[in-house]
Amino acid sequence: MINKNKNGTVLSNAIKQFLFGVSCCLCFFSMSCKNENQKEEIEVIEVEKDTIEVVNTKQVEEVEKVEEDFLHFLEKFSKNHLFQEERVNFPITIQYLDTNGDFELVELEIKKEDYSYLNFMKPAEYLDYKQNFVINDNEAIVENRGIGNGIMIDYIFKKENGIWKLKTWIDQST
Repeated sequence: MINKNKNGTVLSNAIKQFLFGVSCCLCFFSMSCKNENQKEEIEVIEVEKDTIEVVNTKQVEEVEKVEEDFLHFLEKFSKNHLFQEERVNFPITIQYLDTNGDFELVELEIKKEDYSYLNFMKPAEYLDYKQNFVINDNEAIVENRGIGNGIMIDYIFKKENGIWKLKTWIDQST
């Protein structure tokens, strides 16, 4: 039987409040634990997603670089000085024919500030030389051959990581 005296009611109310508080705390802690686990899983998924996006972006960039057509590159190289600077590794070492000495090839290192921009897209009627293009998978040579004037320059381009760069030139002009 239930004792309904004043002290018993107060005691049972205190026990009810205590049990209610404990159950609320247990619910709170159990829910917060579940939320943290879910939150961590979401963060892991986001990191994995970002990683996948970066890989895909790199793959797309590499495909674009691999498919760079040499003649398209050369046109842009000739018209855009900033692009040309990006596609030359300075200092660049070239060779030229020493016409004042023994007619031997001499190496010359050209720094960025001493570099003169090259234009391979001049109209044919303004040229006193012919241009020949020898294009392979990873190397291309632009041969400038003078018409009765002794011009003989080979510009050597190489493909690095799918993009074309000017590596050197050999000037054997007399």
